[in-house]
Amino acid sequence: MPFVSVIIPTRGRDACVRQTLRDLGEQDFRDFDVWLVDQNDKPLAGLPLPGVALVHEKMPPLGSHAGRNHAIFRTSAEVCVFVDDDVRLEPGFLAAHARAYREAQGLACVAGRVVQPRDGFSEEQMRRMGRPARYNRWIGTVSGNFVGVERSAAEHIHECNFSARTSALRAIGGFNEEFRGNAYFEGADLALRLIDAGFAISYRPDIALTHLQDGGGGNRVSDKARHTYWYMRNYALLGSLHMRRIGLPFFGSYGFAYVLAKAAKNGDASIAVQGLKGLADGLKYFIPGRRRLRTRNEL
Repeated sequence: MPFVSVIIPTRGRDACVRQTLRDLGEQDFRDFDVWLVDQNDKPLAGLPLPGVALVHEKMPPLGSHAGRNHAIFRTSAEVCVFVDDDVRLEPGFLAAHARAYREAQGLACVAGRVVQPRDGFSEEQMRRMGRPARYNRWIGTVSGNFVGVERSAAEHIHECNFSARTSALRAIGGFNEEFRGNAYFEGADLALRLIDAGFAISYRPDIALTHLQDGGGGNRVSDKARHTYWYMRNYALLGSLHMRRIGLPFFGSYGFAYVLAKAAKNGDASIAVQGLKGLADGLKYFIPGRRRLRTRNEL
């Protein structure tokens, strides 16, 4: 039984995921296997690659959350490490994740540093970043920052670089598969449910990777109007699960203003139409009795 399972849902990124697998094959830490959950229409061929103990699972394109849940509830490893199929890893990456859990037996979840070259931040700018990964339960807003260099507690995670004890993930049912489309905020929801269940999340900037942000494949929705629909729909779903109801008027106003500003900036009325539809559909989750949570334990 390996100590770590690396879980990678993949779709439409053949070259990228092969490079990620090659990086895993060169890791200093060896007590791991890889669960590659393949959601391509035509499954990847020519696997495994050298140095990788691979479990190659095929499933329909049901989304990254479904792929991760598939592996969470099948692996025998103590710890699950999650990376995207378009990341680059240094040789000490897995050793750093494993060391965090072996040094702190009570640790349940680690959020790692995510460097995204396309964001254009200099190292100095990243060093000045404040507290990472916050969620305001009063008004429902999410603050990111997974590039800071100070260790701290975190309130959500970046799905392309985090790890958790398998037992903690199973205790909350894994990812919420009600998040759809581009699956925005599925990681924030998972983290907040871990916290609500009594588990703490530690942001560890020393556990870093490079996220290439490949333009295709995965959960990408290329059309800006449809992208805005799913963004707003999922944002409101997150709020319905974790925001105090007193903040609903502010959240609704913020969402309305955000959509109109984005439409004006892009000169595209369809962004306003789709974005406001997504906001309206998302706000329906605040209706009492509406089902908001679809975890693997419930499916």
